[in-house]
Amino acid sequence: MNFFTNLWRRLIGMFKRNSEDIGRVFGVELIRSDAMEREIELWDRVSSGRPPWLNKDDQIETVNMAKHISDTRAKLVALDLGIAVSGSSRAEFLQDIVDKLLKKLPDEISDALRLGGMMIKWNGSDWDIMLPWEFGITKVDSDGEITGAIFAEHISHGNACYTRLEYHRFEGGVYVVSNKAFKNRSLVGSGEWELGSRIALNQVDEWENMQEETRISGLDAPLFSYFRVPGANTVDRSSPLGLSVFANAMTELRAIDVAISRKNTEIEDSKHITFVGQAVIKHATQNGVTLPRFVQGLGMGVNDTDTTAVKEHAPSIQTDARIKDINFDLSMAGVKCGFSEGVFVLDGQTGMITATQVEADDRDTIQTIKADRDALQCAIEQAVKGADALASLMQLAPLGEYELSFNFGDITYSYEQDKQMWFSYVKQGYVPAWMYFVKFEKMTEEEAKAMQAEVLAAQTASRAPGLFQEE
Repeated sequence: MNFFTNLWRRLIGMFKRNSEDIGRVFGVELIRSDAMEREIELWDRVSSGRPPWLNKDDQIETVNMAKHISDTRAKLVALDLGIAVSGSSRAEFLQDIVDKLLKKLPDEISDALRLGGMMIKWNGSDWDIMLPWEFGITKVDSDGEITGAIFAEHISHGNACYTRLEYHRFEGGVYVVSNKAFKNRSLVGSGEWELGSRIALNQVDEWENMQEETRISGLDAPLFSYFRVPGANTVDRSSPLGLSVFANAMTELRAIDVAISRKNTEIEDSKHITFVGQAVIKHATQNGVTLPRFVQGLGMGVNDTDTTAVKEHAPSIQTDARIKDINFDLSMAGVKCGFSEGVFVLDGQTGMITATQVEADDRDTIQTIKADRDALQCAIEQAVKGADALASLMQLAPLGEYELSFNFGDITYSYEQDKQMWFSYVKQGYVPAWMYFVKFEKMTEEEAKAMQAEVLAAQTASRAPGLFQEE
């Protein structure tokens, strides 16, 4: 782990270590859940390749199936995601910032799915996307929606580290945003940081134009939004946070790592060995004879006085049985993570764990992704609504109405099947060939039409009458 990675980990844990201090800064108490904090830490460890069941002595390693599951689900959720904003000059402005959000979302969705959710907030120039340890909750309404929160931004200048806390809440129907800056203090011997002395915002170049407090009237929802992984929170029902997509599959994730580690160890130990008596080994050593690597000296069960005594050892490998067991655990883990049965399989030929193509009858997978997309759409709509309000406050674009239109890709889509179908359309004359080249060969329309015209010209020339006008 390099310096900056280590520094970041020490900073992002600040809400966990200093929740009382952070709340006291603004005179509030953060809504915390010890049970959720423990689980979030566990989910992060498991999906970062550091599960608690790693055992070097017992040769238990990890394939990080948790990360693979999160990534696969995120790819399906964000597949061909498009958002169009229309209606006015304000809509054109919002379209630009929505396009910035779309560039960030794919990777961020994966992190949100593995840790239960994420905050989305436009800061006036870019999008802030924060995971559970990067914000603190101060208020939740009767529907379980987060309406008050404190966010942290960290900046390093040389060896000095600074933190800006941004507190959002409603006060008597008015939306209030407060900013306070601090120079962090390193805890000697622990490698961790805590809030140090408060400083003026203008002491940090990046924050010099920020106001200590801003009040906004006319808002009915926060400037931020929280994307919560759908599903009941069985860890702490009072917490507004969501659960990891693999929270219910920890037993299977451990079983997968153990089973694959055992299979790999078995293969490593499967080399052929020829055991000979110690007398043979001694003779070879005294006479400078180099024995092959598979020849080992072992007196047990071998007559040392017989220099020709040989015992062969060829371990049996139970690959098929182990792969069957691994695929059972993979299927069970997939089902517990919202996928249809048999989505994740271990290929016995390549040794790779793959996700199969989603078919139209994979109802569980389709319903899971639909729920994720609905939750994500609601979060984005609220985040864009907040960006619109902030744009009005900062006078960044003319006032105007806007409308959001979402488009998600078909998760049952198969590129190869689509390509074959279009090729058959071309052969049967249903569509011109240039359309196929544009869609699947990445040609421009001009290039494709020129190539098709050239082919047609060559075909016409080959059918032209010969010297004797033969038919």
